[in-house]
Amino acid sequence: MSLAPAALLCLALAAPASVKVDRYHLQSNAWVNLHQRLMYSARFEPSPPKGLTEEAAAEWESAVAAYRDFLGKRSPIFDGELIEMNAALSATHGSRLPDSVPAAARLALVKAMPLYARQQWAEDDSTNRFWIALARPMLASAGEELLAAHERAYGVPFPKRILVDVSIFGWEYGAYTVGDPQSVHCVISSTDPGSQGFAALESLMHEPSHGIVEPASGALGADLVAAAAELNRKIPYNLWHGLLFYTAGELTRRALARRGVDYQPLIYRGMFDRQFVGFKEPFESTWRAYLDGTRTRADAIRQIVLATGKPPE
Repeated sequence: MSLAPAALLCLALAAPASVKVDRYHLQSNAWVNLHQRLMYSARFEPSPPKGLTEEAAAEWESAVAAYRDFLGKRSPIFDGELIEMNAALSATHGSRLPDSVPAAARLALVKAMPLYARQQWAEDDSTNRFWIALARPMLASAGEELLAAHERAYGVPFPKRILVDVSIFGWEYGAYTVGDPQSVHCVISSTDPGSQGFAALESLMHEPSHGIVEPASGALGADLVAAAAELNRKIPYNLWHGLLFYTAGELTRRALARRGVDYQPLIYRGMFDRQFVGFKEPFESTWRAYLDGTRTRADAIRQIVLATGKPPE
């Protein structure tokens, strides 16, 4: 006997995966996954659910078009309304959407959810749950050790509350984070190669770091800006992000090595040849020495600024 659409929807939304490991809360939420899929379809490439009839496919495209109008040129990383909306959806575990969801997005979500829940959500949820099942023991074994190592490296406390919505889509780069030094909300793709396998552990260190690391303030950013001003250097706009990548990757590599795993950090998977050209030598010679405890952070920052910065024009 087949279930009616309303019953199918209730069943799909009844039991979200939710796991807590120390300060981390990992979950697979249907509304967040639908929201992320609609945003990705509206901005980047079509990603319709499987198993749609011709009529249902037209309804889905109508929901995507509505989302495209709603989204405009905004980013879920920087736009306040989109940040609040994702947080509201993350806290929703039933068929009723909260009143805080903007009307235009609400109509599209309500139209799209039955189409998504028919077949695609079960597959997405299974993929997300598998990712969580792999990430959970790694966090339980190495999480607190890695958080302490990050706090030593950055000189500030790590966020105390880390909510991670595991989703098939995670905006443009497969993952993003919003929040502050106390609490962060991460979206991490369960299908992106940069977050799968042992890289999931690095991603779970990298993404929450965005709560304390800023381009021109907080950990790293403030030190880089101050050193650049002192040394009269113009530093690359993404130097802070390169250091964040290197720090999370190197500390994760060391933690996994202590557990018998030979791990290659994400930054070594072509990033030094693309967005972080010219950063490899100063990171390996100077920042690694700082992480080893043989160089001070201030001295390491100064040397990196000298190596990567240029005199102002």
